[in-house]
Amino acid sequence: MKACVLTEPGPAENLKILEVRDPEPPEDGQVLVKVEASGIDGHDLVVRQGILQRGEQLQEMEVKENGSWVKRPGLILGHEIAGTVLKVGPGVTNLAVGDRIAPSGESNCGICEFCRTGLSVKCKTTASPHNGYAEMAVVPARAMMKIPDGISAAEACIVRCAIGTSLRGFMLDGKEPKFHHNILVCGAGGGLGIHALQIAALTGGFVMATTTSKHKIDVLKQYGASEVIYTPDGKFNEPVMELTNGNGADYVIDTVGGTTFNNGGFRSLAYYGRYVFIGQINNEFARFAVPYLFWREAVLTGCSGGMYVDTMRGFQLMVKKRIKAVISEQFKLEDTPKMHGYLENRQITGRAVIDFS
Repeated sequence: MKACVLTEPGPAENLKILEVRDPEPPEDGQVLVKVEASGIDGHDLVVRQGILQRGEQLQEMEVKENGSWVKRPGLILGHEIAGTVLKVGPGVTNLAVGDRIAPSGESNCGICEFCRTGLSVKCKTTASPHNGYAEMAVVPARAMMKIPDGISAAEACIVRCAIGTSLRGFMLDGKEPKFHHNILVCGAGGGLGIHALQIAALTGGFVMATTTSKHKIDVLKQYGASEVIYTPDGKFNEPVMELTNGNGADYVIDTVGGTTFNNGGFRSLAYYGRYVFIGQINNEFARFAVPYLFWREAVLTGCSGGMYVDTMRGFQLMVKKRIKAVISEQFKLEDTPKMHGYLENRQITGRAVIDFS
């Protein structure tokens, strides 16, 4: 089968289109999927660059060179996978051959002590889909769910990460924003940000969006921003304070991480405000003066990603046309390295998706 393989951490040029061995038959709890769509996101970028190494490492694989199979180190990226089940492994009861599926976020076992006491993020047997930059992939059945009718594979593949993660960030501990709150979405033009923006708009609050890309301003207004703060230098806390009469943002949803936190996100936080990290696209650490936090009795938190309930809610909102999956680029597997470059240079609004059809 064809796959886009990372041959060595580094620039987008290290992604190569190769012929690799078809996956082995699915084992206990797994299914084999014919991949129809696979999203690329900031997580893929930091893994490719070697910034994020947890859980995804190069491993030996067989690739075809000059008509012969040889072993080479490589990694097939891609966790936003949607497609059709080709084979079902032993013990799988929730899926069947022919089902259209996408990631659900239900990757924990559900029976260990952590799962039973509400600490599923500490589950030792978590399982997530991988290898989406290929024509076929073996994925854990418990990490997948059926795609509702009327939702395309391209739309479905991004729901868990781009929409589910944003929903979880807003709803953590039942502290979701209300109509009277000021809400700030940092990095609003990206795949996470533009969906967080739509969710924020559903609250009826005053929604501000930051971007360093001038060409994204009108799109952000289209998807729910009351005001767009365009800052080529990335600094934005003064405009936030002006727009909120000096009060700041009651909720900050940060899809970028340390860079936006240091450039104004933290200083934009209101008294009793809530700052939620839902993304990190580089290796810059967040820095802050501790007294600033306790004077405001503010909260800094984060979320690990969309869980099953968040993904299900995301699909429901899409079916009801309350939220739209924003896909600005659909492209063939061969163009994946080029699209990584575009994403790295902030040239893509929303999500870019590999189309295997």
